[in-house]
Amino acid sequence: MASKPNLKNMFQEWNELNSKTQESMGNFDFANIKKIRESQNKIEDTIYEILKENAPENIKEILPETCGEMEVGYDTEGEAFYFVMIDEDDSTDEEIKLNAITIDTNKKISMIEDFKIE
Repeated sequence: MASKPNLKNMFQEWNELNSKTQESMGNFDFANIKKIRESQNKIEDTIYEILKENAPENIKEILPETCGEMEVGYDTEGEAFYFVMIDEDDSTDEEIKLNAITIDTNKKISMIEDFKIE
């Protein structure tokens, strides 16, 4: 029987890979960056599937099928992943608004409307 994915371990692994990506960027090692990003993408996809399985209906309704179109971020202090997407309903030609769907290590899922990237 396969074990259930552990979000805390996945978050930690993703963050370690992110550090390696930054090191490789400094060395202009783009081949290694590509390999690392492939590993990160697999983790992101797994986390996204967990998010979709556990999200409340109001959030499930707005989630894309895959996380491929969204920007992904990780808050190390809050131990939460952010899946950021354009708010199609409130964006205009002059102003693009973003929403972020978050999931933490306890599978707590929330939405941040009018999300600001700092």
